[in-house]
Amino acid sequence: MESLALLAAIIVSPAMFGGPLALLLSMWRKERTSKARLFSIRILSVLALISGAFLVIGNVSRGALLIGLLGVSTSLLALWRTK
Repeated sequence: MESLALLAAIIVSPAMFGGPLALLLSMWRKERTSKARLFSIRILSVLALISGAFLVIGNVSRGALLIGLLGVSTSLLALWRTK
């Protein structure tokens, strides 16, 4: 049972924390954005987008759907802000 809970946490964590973290990094001091910061924003956004899409497409539960939508929307916003 503990390994199942660990697997669920690994799947949900990038969508739950990666997208909002990437969005915060893209909003914080926009005038001084380094290449390393852009790289980390893009990596976090892509991971959140993939795991969020997995949660949205998979018919898991309403909570997973909401977490997936949060991850997808915030990662797309973060990617849009870095252009």
